[in-house]
Amino acid sequence: MQEVMTAVDAGMRERLLGLCDAMAAHLRGLRDPKRRVSETVHETRKLGKALRGGMTLVGMPKASVRAVATVARMLAGQRDAVSRLKTWQRLNWDEGPQGQDPAVQAVGAMLEKLAHSAGRRPPVEAVAWAEARLGEARSLLERRSEAALQAALPHGLHRLRRRVHKRLRLLGLRRRHAPAFHEGRKALKAWLGAQALLGEAPDDACVKLAELLGDENDLSALETWLNARGFSKGMAPGVWSRVSVRHKQLRVGILEESLSVR
Repeated sequence: MQEVMTAVDAGMRERLLGLCDAMAAHLRGLRDPKRRVSETVHETRKLGKALRGGMTLVGMPKASVRAVATVARMLAGQRDAVSRLKTWQRLNWDEGPQGQDPAVQAVGAMLEKLAHSAGRRPPVEAVAWAEARLGEARSLLERRSEAALQAALPHGLHRLRRRVHKRLRLLGLRRRHAPAFHEGRKALKAWLGAQALLGEAPDDACVKLAELLGDENDLSALETWLNARGFSKGMAPGVWSRVSVRHKQLRVGILEESLSVR
């Protein structure tokens, strides 16, 4: 992992406020009938992740971070439905006889239906509530001086870097435990977010590992959904035979790739 330079130019406060403004614009876009909901939700959540990471990096109060996270959670259901369908499609059910399994066909149809429903606009009242939460976070940020944010930056970078090393080390020790992969993903994405916020080129190895961890997280989420909807291993063995093989392949690849990041 490369070191991120801490002697950045002044303007961290303006960058974070800019993320607030961009996120607010996307929330307003959810009211615009000409904007595609799925894309707008995706961009809103992506900005929210960057904003939360930046606020954590410079030591903003937890209340501001929670306010931004609340907006993302409100929109999570719609985004998750789209992600589940894409994860399912990447398993290539058209290849081989498994695609004719009634359970496979049932799952695919349900996921398509839910993803289609995710294209509906959130209620106006819900969007207004999200805008108010984002406004709270922006207000807290406006009260912080640029000097205070810059002073907190070196400690924030050190903490993020140390967390990545710790999570990846635990990943090797707890490779059979799903939470270890989830925590490793969060730590690595926070580090990459810090690099982006500071204008640093991302580490190629970190980017590749983050993508693999993202795929693993999506597959874990799909497995949780399958169990919750009655498509357990006992009831839908044809579904799980392919899902389990892909999950094992992903985790092996993640453990191998993590060695190049440490």
